[in-house]
Amino acid sequence: MKRYIILLSLIGSTSLMAQPLLPDSLRIAFQQTSADSSKFKVSRAIYTFYEETNRDSALHYAQLRYTLAKKYNRRIEEAYTQGQVAYQQIYLGRINEALTNLTEAIQLAKDSKEAETWELTPFPSPGKNRLITLSMLNHMYGHLKLQTGSSESLHYFKEGRRIGLEAGNDFRVTVGDMVLATNYMLLNQSDSALLYAKEAELYAIQGGINKYMAYIWSVMGDVFLAKGSDSLALYYYHQSLHSGKATGNITAVAGTYEDLINYYTKRNLADSVMYYASVNLPEIKSLGAVTSFVASEINLGKAFQHLATAYSMKGEVDSSNKYLQLALSVKDSLTAEKLKRLAAYQRLTLDEQIRLQREEKERIAADNKRKLYILLGGIGVAVFIIGLIYRNNRQKQRAYNLLQQQKAETDIQKDKADNALKELKSTQSQLIQSEKMASLGELTAGIAHEIQNPLNFVNNFSEVSNELISEMVDEVDKGNTAEVRAIAKDVQGNLEKILYHGKRADSIVKGMLQHSRNSSGQKELTDINSLADECLRLSYHGFRAKDHSFNAKTVTHFEAGLPPILVAPQDIGRVILNLITNSFYSVAQKRKESGEGYGPKVEVSTKNTGSAIEIKVRDNGTGVPQKVLDKIFQPFFTTKPTGEGTGLGLSISYDIITKGHGGQLLVDTKEGEYAEFSITLPFKH
Repeated sequence: MKRYIILLSLIGSTSLMAQPLLPDSLRIAFQQTSADSSKFKVSRAIYTFYEETNRDSALHYAQLRYTLAKKYNRRIEEAYTQGQVAYQQIYLGRINEALTNLTEAIQLAKDSKEAETWELTPFPSPGKNRLITLSMLNHMYGHLKLQTGSSESLHYFKEGRRIGLEAGNDFRVTVGDMVLATNYMLLNQSDSALLYAKEAELYAIQGGINKYMAYIWSVMGDVFLAKGSDSLALYYYHQSLHSGKATGNITAVAGTYEDLINYYTKRNLADSVMYYASVNLPEIKSLGAVTSFVASEINLGKAFQHLATAYSMKGEVDSSNKYLQLALSVKDSLTAEKLKRLAAYQRLTLDEQIRLQREEKERIAADNKRKLYILLGGIGVAVFIIGLIYRNNRQKQRAYNLLQQQKAETDIQKDKADNALKELKSTQSQLIQSEKMASLGELTAGIAHEIQNPLNFVNNFSEVSNELISEMVDEVDKGNTAEVRAIAKDVQGNLEKILYHGKRADSIVKGMLQHSRNSSGQKELTDINSLADECLRLSYHGFRAKDHSFNAKTVTHFEAGLPPILVAPQDIGRVILNLITNSFYSVAQKRKESGEGYGPKVEVSTKNTGSAIEIKVRDNGTGVPQKVLDKIFQPFFTTKPTGEGTGLGLSISYDIITKGHGGQLLVDTKEGEYAEFSITLPFKH
C-alpha cells in the first residue's frame, strides 16, 4: 500500500518542474486580463501552485479552466483539465465523481482531432497534446482500477506507457514504467518489476527527470529485497535517499526511510530502527496530513509506532508506551479517514463497510490488549527483581549460620555468570562473522556495478551500429556512396568503442579471478636483479606506448652477487611490474600539475639483508594521502579516475607477497613528495 500515494503523485503531476509565480501576483493578473486564452494560461499557473498543497483551491481553478475550454469547444484542453479535476477529486475522496470525469475525459481525448490549442503545460508539445493527455488519463484510470482490485489496471498502465512512447515524451514513459514496476511488485512478479524499473531509470536519465530518480531507485530496492539480494536492496535504498534529499523530494525520502525501518525491524536491529525512525519523524511532519482516500504507510502514526517498537526492542518500556499512545491517537484518525474514503467506492456494500470497521476496532482492541499484557509483564518482572534485592539484603543481615548458604548461592551465581560470558563470546563471534558476510555482500554489489558500466556501453553502441547498418543498406540501394562512407565511418567508430569497453570488462573479470584464487605458480630459483630490470623496462615501454609524451629518469641500484631465491617468478614479476607502473602513473600525474620544472624519477633497488632479499620501488611523484594509507591494500580501492584502475593491483600484490611467499609489503610515503614500496622475500619459505 505504501506506493499508492507516490504513484498517484507521479500520475497526476504534469508540471512539477515549473516555477510558478506567487499566488497573489497570479490572482491579480487573472483579474486584470480580459482574454479567455490568457485567463486559461494564468489559471493554469495558479493550479500548478496549489496542485499538491491546497486541494480545494486547485480543484476550483481546474474547474474554471475546464469551463473555459468547454465554452470554446477546445476539446483536448477540456479532456486534459477534466482529468486534473478528477485528480483533485480523488484526493478529496469524491471517488464516484472522479470515475465519471475520467471516463468522459478518456472518450473525449480519443475522439478529438489535433488542432491549434492553448498551452496545456508550461512545456508546450505541439502536435502531441492529445497523446500526452491520453497517457495521463489512462495511468490515472488504471490507478483507480488498482484500488478496486481490478485486473484491468495493468491494461491501462501499459496503454498509458504505449501512448507516452508514441508521443516521444520521456516524462510520460518514465511514469508508465514506474507504475508498471510497482504494479508487478504488488503482483509479486519481481522480474517484470525489475525490467520496467530499469527502463524507467534509462528514460529518466535521458529526459533529465532527476526528481523521480528517488522513486525509481526505491522501487529497485524493493525488487532486489524481494529477490533476496539484501546488499543491492540497501544500495538502491541509499541511492534513493541521496537523490530525494538532493532534489527536495520529501515524499520519496520518507518512503525510503520506511523501507529501511521495515528492513531492520525484521532483523531485530533496534539501534538501526531507532535511528531511521528518528530521522524520518521530521520528514513526515513536513509532509503534513495524508489526504488520499487510501491511507498511506507514510504517516505520523506509523512513525510513532516504529519508535515504540524500537524502544520495546531495547527494553525501555516507558518510552515505548509513550510513543505507542501517540501512534494510537494518530492511527484512530487515519483509520476513520481510510474508512470514510473507502465508503465512496460504489462496489463496496454497507455490510462490507460495517465488517471493515468491526475488524479494525477488533484489531486495535487486540493490539491494545497485547500491549497491556506486555506492560503488566514488565511490571511483574520489575517487582520480582525488587523482591530479590530485598531478600538478598535481609539475608546479609542474618546470623553467621547462614553465611555458608550465602556463599553457595554466590558460587551458583558465579557459574551462571561464567556461562553468560561464554554465550556472550559466542554471540560476539557470530556478529563478527555476520559483519564479514555483510562486507562480502557490499563487495559483490560493487563488482556488479563495476562490470555493468562497460557492458552498458557495449550494448548501446551495438544497438546504434545495427541501426546504422540498416541505414547504410538503404543508402547503398540509392547509390549514395558518400553517405555510405560516412555511415561506415560511424560504424567503425562504434566498433572501436565496443572493443575498448569489452577489453575493459575483460580486464576487470581477469583481475577479480586473480584475486579470488590462490597462486598455483611453480616456485624456482630466480635472479631477482634480472627480474626487476626486465619489469622496469617492460613497464617503461608500456607506459610510453600509451603516452608518447611521457618521459622519466629511471635509476637502478642492484646489489652485485645477489644469490638466486626460490620464488614463483611470474607472481613476483607481476608484483614488481604493478609497483613500477603505479610509480610511473604517479610521476606522470605530478608532471601535469607541476609543469616543465619538475623532473620525474623512478628508482628500483635490491639488497641482501642476510635472511631475505629486499626490493624497493621509489618515486618522486604525488605520494599517498595519509587519510587513505590504511586502505590501499583493500580490494577495489583506488585513487585513480573511473576507467583507469580497478583497485585490485595492490590487493593482489599484497596476497602474493604475504600469503604466497611469507614476506612483507610495506609503504613509506609523504604526500606530494615521494612514495617507496618495499618487498621483503625470505630465503626459506
